[in-house]
Amino acid sequence: MEQTRELYSEKKTVPAVHPRYGFAYRQTSEEEQLPPAGTFGIRLFLCLLLFAAFVSMDKQGSEVGQVDSKRIVDEITNDVDIAEVWREL
Repeated sequence: MEQTRELYSEKKTVPAVHPRYGFAYRQTSEEEQLPPAGTFGIRLFLCLLLFAAFVSMDKQGSEVGQVDSKRIVDEITNDVDIAEVWREL
């Protein structure tokens, strides 16, 4: 019964191979699997885009929606009381 389960199981196990060679065996026996695509590139691009917009606003002295670069800096450097924010939620 165990042999039948192993035969039709979707889990592939490494056969009895010495531990020293187990990693090499898994590399050659498994299919090439690409790691899942991450979002680092998208997040990096978005951060660079926002930073460029901030620098442009600061250099030109412009406002977007009644917000200028001085207010952005003030909000970033403002200390936040986590307990107070939690109570407001």
